[in-house]
Amino acid sequence: MLHLRLAVLLNTRGTDVFNLELDKQKKHSSRGVSLSCPGKDYPDSTSLRCTVRNAKKFNSVYVNAVNVLINYNNIDSNVPYIKQQKSPVFTSAILLKKPHTTKNWKYLARDGKRPDKSPSEEAISVEEGSDSVRHLALMSKLQNCSSLSEQIETFISELSLTSEDFKKRTAFCKELEEIFGIYFPKFKVHQFGSSVNGLGFKGCDLDVCLQTNFADEAVEDYVQLQDVPSLEDVKNGVVPPEIVLRMTPYFMLRFVRRMLFFHCTDINKVLVIKARCPILRFYRSKYDIFCDFSLESKISVRNTMLLWLLCHLDERFPVLTKIIRYWGKYGGFVGDIDRFNSYSFSLLVVHFLQTRNPPVLPPINEVYSKSEYLQRISLEDTGLMFEDIKKFSPSSNTKTVEELLREFFFHYLTYDFSRIMQPSLSSSIPVADFVPDKDSEDKFEVNTVNIQDPFRPNFNVTAVPSFESCIRFRNGLYLACETYQNKIFTPSAENWGLPLIFNRPPSETKMHEQWKKNLFHTIEIPASPDAADKVKEILEHALLFNCSPCYIDSEDCSDSKVILKLQCKVHHNTWTGRDWVLEKLKDSNSQLPLETEHLISKELISQSEKGRQILNEFTCECKENSDGKLSVELNFKESKAPFLAVFLKEYIPSMIKKF
Repeated sequence: MLHLRLAVLLNTRGTDVFNLELDKQKKHSSRGVSLSCPGKDYPDSTSLRCTVRNAKKFNSVYVNAVNVLINYNNIDSNVPYIKQQKSPVFTSAILLKKPHTTKNWKYLARDGKRPDKSPSEEAISVEEGSDSVRHLALMSKLQNCSSLSEQIETFISELSLTSEDFKKRTAFCKELEEIFGIYFPKFKVHQFGSSVNGLGFKGCDLDVCLQTNFADEAVEDYVQLQDVPSLEDVKNGVVPPEIVLRMTPYFMLRFVRRMLFFHCTDINKVLVIKARCPILRFYRSKYDIFCDFSLESKISVRNTMLLWLLCHLDERFPVLTKIIRYWGKYGGFVGDIDRFNSYSFSLLVVHFLQTRNPPVLPPINEVYSKSEYLQRISLEDTGLMFEDIKKFSPSSNTKTVEELLREFFFHYLTYDFSRIMQPSLSSSIPVADFVPDKDSEDKFEVNTVNIQDPFRPNFNVTAVPSFESCIRFRNGLYLACETYQNKIFTPSAENWGLPLIFNRPPSETKMHEQWKKNLFHTIEIPASPDAADKVKEILEHALLFNCSPCYIDSEDCSDSKVILKLQCKVHHNTWTGRDWVLEKLKDSNSQLPLETEHLISKELISQSEKGRQILNEFTCECKENSDGKLSVELNFKESKAPFLAVFLKEYIPSMIKKF
């Protein structure tokens, strides 16, 4: 018996050390084990179990904390929490889990080895295919455009897959079908993902799945074999076809790998990835294509169909989604196993567009109910899809892609991530209010960012990203917002426009160093006789900050005159999640903007933890210069995440215009 001591960070209870016992005689490589904590009396309903990986290698036993389920605030509820801890940046919790990545797998698949050194800056692109667009070359072309709209058009035309790309990918799948036809009596090969949903980039991976079960046939249990059959045994009928088609997914993938090695001489390596959905990853030099191969991915095919339909439902959706996906891929938080995947990031855009006023996209439930195309799950039947599109009225939202792009970053910078986004309903709910479907085999795994799958209510499409990836996402949002507030978005000789938002967030240490230097902020506001009083009302009444008047030196000889000076203390976060409260209060009797904002802040405070801890403290000066122009200067006391400052630079001018 192997005895280990496992330190686990507990929600609201610090760190406890658990005793873990593992039987060396067991042969399985992964298993659930019970944990106990000496001297601690945990409720019976608290689940304390984990998965031990690589148990055969007892000198290196890894405990996967993602399966440790602990929640003390909701023990009596049905919410399936994952073990979490508080985050100083996100309003939701940090997911603790061991990062799992396949970094450099494409070098292994293509070259048979990992690269000796990182690629040069000139060679970097967000995709690995040889025809992928190099980042610096793309940015150079955008810099030479004459307007932001032209930059966006150039961005889309340079990155989008061409007709030749589609022909090459179709030929790739056609050859796979010819190979599979030798061994499988009935099957179908599906393309899905970015290659066919209208959102792919040049050089992107090709997602392919093999279907061997069909709707008109009863799905039987998998056949458990002792070993993967040989190609000759299957081809000669030694292993019956019905047995081959019912092999377990892992055995089927290993069998397909044998087929690929035998029939495709241009394949160097085929990697088996034991993810939630096991996949094969390989590279075909004949077509210069990296492929992710999976089995029976009907759900993935339907997700692909959904995005393809949405691309035709509103032309702004694919343009905005491609920009946001590129931003995430280049920023380093989209595209790997421990990062957001492209589908989840697309749903992030869907949810954003659904919650505009008026909405750009309808709820997915409405889309599905009106679409025979989605209900039939027939990706190739595009004629039916175009007939379905006629059933929808165009959005009355007239904002341009440029306007929506800017809005996207500010929306999610102050988004309440303790809520679960629900694209199916165009809404969101608190994690604590989520009630899982007891009949579903899925289990909703709560993460730092949560998006409910439109077709699988118990599945969180953002369950995979590590906390580090979520932090990079949030820091990327901040950098984009800061760029919009401080940089030039009109043509100039120097850097301007779209290239400015494509930044790689630095490390947390460097981000905090930047924040220490970023304590002073200036906001230009419209000139009006009572501007100072309006600023005070916005901070005190609308946002419910505790503001005290300060002495103004009348003998100050500077060029500007101080007409208001306040010392502001912030005890509650009333800038995060204002959008969902506004939606909740849309039928309230208050018609005055200031009063509506006051009610929003009251609601947010009622939902927050009680206490008098100071979250932020700053001085606010309203100044008038010699030209009569007004500005608000904010000087923060501590170097905390400057999200409040970014919010105020948008909120104060907007509210003054509404007075």
